[in-house]
Amino acid sequence: MKSEAPRLDKNAILIALSQSDRTAFGRDNFVTQSGSQKVFSSIWALEAEVNNGGFSQYFFNESRETAAFVVEALRSVGARQTAEICRKAIDTAFPAGLPSDLAVIRSVAADLSEESEGKLNELDRQFYLYPDNLTELLYAFVAAHPEEFGELPHDGATQ
Repeated sequence: MKSEAPRLDKNAILIALSQSDRTAFGRDNFVTQSGSQKVFSSIWALEAEVNNGGFSQYFFNESRETAAFVVEALRSVGARQTAEICRKAIDTAFPAGLPSDLAVIRSVAADLSEESEGKLNELDRQFYLYPDNLTELLYAFVAAHPEEFGELPHDGATQ
């Protein structure tokens, strides 16, 4: 009987990567990060904040600095359905367009109407269904950019 290779825990690898000096996440100013680092930081911040408190929290907290780029970041890794959910969330919270001023984003997020909150709650639920496998897609993106993030283990390899 052939034994299977141990399954790679890509989420654990991404968590370790996010806490390492191989990512700019949480360390470097978002606007100064390279394109690849912005993709990682945007998706990582989005998942952390929306899973913790929904899109309202994402727009209120420091993660809001990634809001103008998050749809592009998601599309760049192939997460088209999640990108669409985020686009709808931005349009719902900011019907006149996403402000460029981070303080204005926070102010608007702190004072959303009940109607907007209800719509964002529905988009939160859609996000929680994970229509795109963000772990797999982000891992593949990071693995394709070893010059930026270093070499990662591959399926069949031990951690």
